[in-house]
Amino acid sequence: MVFLAAAGALATPPAHFGSGARSAALARADVADADATSAPVQNAALAAAPGIRLRIGYGHGAMDLRIDGRRAPIAPASGLDLAAQAGWKLSSSFSAGLALGAHLPDAHIAAIAFRPGTEPQFFRYEAPLQRASFDLVAALRYRAFALGAGASFALDMGGEGTRFDLGGDAQGTYPDAATDIALEYRAAPIVGLSLDLGRVALGASFRGPLAVGVSVSSDVTIALAENPLNGTTAVRVTGASGYDPARLLFGGRVKVAGGLSISGALEWQGYRAAPPPVADVTLDVRLGTSPGRKEVRFVLPRFRDVLAPRLGIEWVGSRGAPGAERAAGDRAIRWAARAGYVLAPSPVPPQTGFTSYADATRHGMSIGGGLGLGRFWGVDLRLDATGALSLLAPRTERKKIDALPFAQYEVSGRTWYGALSFEGGFK
Repeated sequence: MVFLAAAGALATPPAHFGSGARSAALARADVADADATSAPVQNAALAAAPGIRLRIGYGHGAMDLRIDGRRAPIAPASGLDLAAQAGWKLSSSFSAGLALGAHLPDAHIAAIAFRPGTEPQFFRYEAPLQRASFDLVAALRYRAFALGAGASFALDMGGEGTRFDLGGDAQGTYPDAATDIALEYRAAPIVGLSLDLGRVALGASFRGPLAVGVSVSSDVTIALAENPLNGTTAVRVTGASGYDPARLLFGGRVKVAGGLSISGALEWQGYRAAPPPVADVTLDVRLGTSPGRKEVRFVLPRFRDVLAPRLGIEWVGSRGAPGAERAAGDRAIRWAARAGYVLAPSPVPPQTGFTSYADATRHGMSIGGGLGLGRFWGVDLRLDATGALSLLAPRTERKKIDALPFAQYEVSGRTWYGALSFEGGFK
């Protein structure tokens, strides 16, 4: 029997680059001032903004990550982003809202990939960025304070699996097989807080740890007449692919003057609890003679928790922000210019044993802008775009014993990301 199972999965490009072009341009420092359509990823509490908004976007991330100067075979991270938000004013002091966001990768619904633990691997840039996700949140706001909560959903794989029997009689050998694979969704919690005092705003967001787990069991039964090697072969492969750590993001936004605002955030990423990003393999062969069993299991990677500071700057034109509410017939062009920076330390400690994880501190820089196109047929239209470049600080791993696999190797590289979003607001 072969059985596959995946336990809650959600490390996606929106959580890495940003939800929508505006969030990506601000380097995800907008936890206190994100668009309402970005609430499922950035801060669930912001879903309580009155109005109805729909957004469609596309993002593409190119990976040029290198081991000893040679490019690693890492697929681009690209896909379609969809978002919707609806908020209602319940009274002069209360409002409530719902928001949902979905990411649909170009290549995979959910990629599960393992590399040998002795080979260098960029575990933060491979399987985590090749996954579909769906986020749903609800929020309630009382005057300046808002609270939101929801869940992230990702594809899970399971079922009764596959069974294969090979038998034999006087007529010869005959096979029998059956397959049953099911697809369903699992959920993980999201919580957000917001305090908007006008000139100053504060926000906090929490997302739990998630990963795709896979369990593969293969039982093959052989029963051939008068064959001394009748017996069973059992192979089991288990592991967690694409781990996304628990994240706590806290930050604020200050309106300086003349349409200029500065956003800052500090993100805690809990990599200490990460499982090994390699598969454990168990092989059990029983042929009626001397049973043999072999097992390969890697120790915990001992990753460390990290703090990633983020900074975003936005300059809005004198007519107001691109997404601000308009009067009927107002078709004046509104604009905004944005820039961001993130310093993302590596959770990987110095490599000293058989494992050879590849990672380095990342410096991410982004620029972007937005245009409010006007109100057409009762809909406020806006267009946002961004481009981002991330550089990995060169890092050399040197193990004390030269006989160990990859006793010395250098990690370097860069990534490029571009996103375009188109949004319509019904107010």
